[in-house]
Amino acid sequence: MESLVFQENVTACDECDLVHHIPPLKRGERFVCDRCGHVLLNFREHVEKLILGTGFSSLLMFLFALAFPFLGFSNNGAERSVTLYNIVSILIIQDYLILSILVSLALFVFPIAYLITVLLLVWSLQNRFISLTTKRNLTRWVVVIQPWLLVDVFLVGILVALVKMNSMADIELGLSFWAFCAHALLLLKTVTLLDRRWLWNNVAGQAPEHVIMKQPTQAKKQGLICCHFCGATHSDLVCHCSRCGHSIHSRHPKSLMTTMAFLMAAVIMFIPANIFPIMHTTFLGVNEPSSIMEGVLLLWSLGSYPVALVIFFASVVIPLAKVLSLGWLCWQCYFPTERETLQKMKLYRITELVGRWSMIDIFVVAVLTGLVQMGNLIAISPGPAVLFFAAVVVLTMLAAASFDPRLLWDNEERVETTSLLEEKEQ
Repeated sequence: MESLVFQENVTACDECDLVHHIPPLKRGERFVCDRCGHVLLNFREHVEKLILGTGFSSLLMFLFALAFPFLGFSNNGAERSVTLYNIVSILIIQDYLILSILVSLALFVFPIAYLITVLLLVWSLQNRFISLTTKRNLTRWVVVIQPWLLVDVFLVGILVALVKMNSMADIELGLSFWAFCAHALLLLKTVTLLDRRWLWNNVAGQAPEHVIMKQPTQAKKQGLICCHFCGATHSDLVCHCSRCGHSIHSRHPKSLMTTMAFLMAAVIMFIPANIFPIMHTTFLGVNEPSSIMEGVLLLWSLGSYPVALVIFFASVVIPLAKVLSLGWLCWQCYFPTERETLQKMKLYRITELVGRWSMIDIFVVAVLTGLVQMGNLIAISPGPAVLFFAAVVVLTMLAAASFDPRLLWDNEERVETTSLLEEKEQ
């Protein structure tokens, strides 16, 4: 029987389920999983002050971005300038309600809610004026919306839209554009500073202590469950986390079925997204619809090769690659090959990371619709493919979120156990 050792703070890796004892960390240190290399805890130096500084600065830059003109557009003596608010309001006026909701969530609701919530939580660590229940709910909100922060993708979409319009008209960058750039960079810095386990540890206290095996093994084999929301470990007899209150499971319930359902829905949506026009351009009274590939070919013919490649990879290659990658990973959970599990994990991490960048084309259409509205002279409006393509992006992101990478390591454990039994029989 294996010797046991009592540990003060135990957690399990989110991606491979290996149980770890987190030693005392000094500021500036981080703790990494021994098996898969996933960062479990990042304890930065002066992190509270840094989060308050970057978060408040990002919020301030966003207010500046709303106060001044964002972009200017002029063609044959006709001029037009828009603010960030105009980009959404014009979509609402033209009855593109669903698209305006998507842009509003990505541009206004999620970033501002995230920043305000993070600032309140970090400030309350030193000033105990918020109840524990409220802090738990706020921390849950932070964890949920963090993957859906798309201001950096929106910023790249703006740059692509400017390149598209540069050959047709003169573009002027307003003061709000530079303020929004600062807002996006500061928001990304705030996200990188905020560690989920560190935040839960400060908001709701340390995770429960456990007696664990001295030899590193999966939590499932030790009768433990790791909360995927806050990182606390509990007995496998517990249904809800005592620290964050979230329901806990050894593995995501019906993970593979849910992932495959999202992937199949994404494949169905991908067909009309590439067949129908994604954008309509009216020039001198003539309406010219263009699909995703037609837009890529147009940019290529104009000599904008880097932008054409960005749109091609973000709108065509990445969605297809994400569907194929996640489908293959689901297959590996049922019929594993001899390929190393670490290589499969790298594929999963890349798939999860790049999927959000497919939203570039959606933001390009939204920006051009808000900016280019000059009657029959020149005007741009979204096509029916926009909503189908947005559905593809959201569905693939949900598919990646529902996939449980710990299932890949379960297969490796089974293969190793089978090999040991065969060796003993021989």
